[in-house]
Amino acid sequence: MISHANLVINSQEYPISKVQQDQRKLLVYWADGHCSTFHYLWLRDNCYCSKCGDPSHGAKRFRIVDVPLDIEPLSVSWDSGNTLEILWKPDGHKSIYNANWLRQHCYSATERQHRQHRPILWNRNIINHLPQIDYQEAKTSDQSRLQLLEYLRDYGICFVRNVLPQTGELESFAQSFGPLLETNYGRVFEIIVDPEESQKSVANSQINLIPHTDDAYQYAPPGIIFFHCLMANNDGSGQSTFVDGFQIAEILGQEDSEAFDLLCRYEVPFRKYYSDRIDMRFSSPVFCLDSDGNLKEVRISNLFPAPLDLPEEIIEPFYLAYRKLMQFYTDPRYCLKQGLQPGDLVMFDNHRILHGRTAIGIKNQRRHLRYCSIDRDYFHSWWRLLDRNLSF
Repeated sequence: MISHANLVINSQEYPISKVQQDQRKLLVYWADGHCSTFHYLWLRDNCYCSKCGDPSHGAKRFRIVDVPLDIEPLSVSWDSGNTLEILWKPDGHKSIYNANWLRQHCYSATERQHRQHRPILWNRNIINHLPQIDYQEAKTSDQSRLQLLEYLRDYGICFVRNVLPQTGELESFAQSFGPLLETNYGRVFEIIVDPEESQKSVANSQINLIPHTDDAYQYAPPGIIFFHCLMANNDGSGQSTFVDGFQIAEILGQEDSEAFDLLCRYEVPFRKYYSDRIDMRFSSPVFCLDSDGNLKEVRISNLFPAPLDLPEEIIEPFYLAYRKLMQFYTDPRYCLKQGLQPGDLVMFDNHRILHGRTAIGIKNQRRHLRYCSIDRDYFHSWWRLLDRNLSF
């Protein structure tokens, strides 16, 4: 149930051993014994010759509507197992495919499953093996930077240690991954106890904040979130808390499949309202699945709920499912509690990891975190580029 599709990059070479033409598809046999089926329509659609597109960056000039549904080859040949060449009817157009590219895009059930990345689910015991990395190493070493990105990919979270506790370090580091997102609070948000600002953001309050998805009321919530600690309370209050939303989904699905199904099918509405300046609303299922039923995203927030708008007969069973969900994600067994200290920075995937904070005492208001975020697209892009470059 828990997987991320299309995150696995495989640089292994796969020579072709045999090719067999069928009525509407091509059967490609590989040296390792695997057989791929490629429909002619798919092959023609994925021709990136100079006429059909630009192979250097993937821009397509070809239109699938210009190809007959019953297209088939005039001839098929392959060279030393590394290149497949097809001449197409009726115009003799030539398409050339790299064998490794074809294998990497084979859409058989086994290969599609093989390409799916399976994240490492965790509970509070992650405290014994925290995904963490040194700041200078992450800044200066591509290998260390890749390690950081792999932690984010696998665990959804990574702690960066020994960051200078001063203004500017957060922006500099975050921008090395991608452009900072502009939010209601600006590109960088100062998280400090401030009674006036707490009316705009609960992050500036002293109350206990149970784990949640940030900005669940937005169509596209922030992707990768960064917290940089400049000051910490000296009494242990105001500790950061983190919960693996994918782990919670897995447990709920195993213990109560009907509750899990309700939270996948029906939307929960969220709303952020502040005076005459902000009125944001969005509804989404708690768990978003892909077409194969794999979990893609978790969206949980008890901070900004709007009234449920569901069919009458669904209200009570949905509340039962919602209560069970909250019992899990507020259970200490699944919560990582970390008192961030000056010089600590934490990065996490807001579409997977829930975060919160313990209450801050009235007399202890030293805690100062700085916040920013980037789109997840840039995280995935950096990971692919570094993984590809360091594999050669």
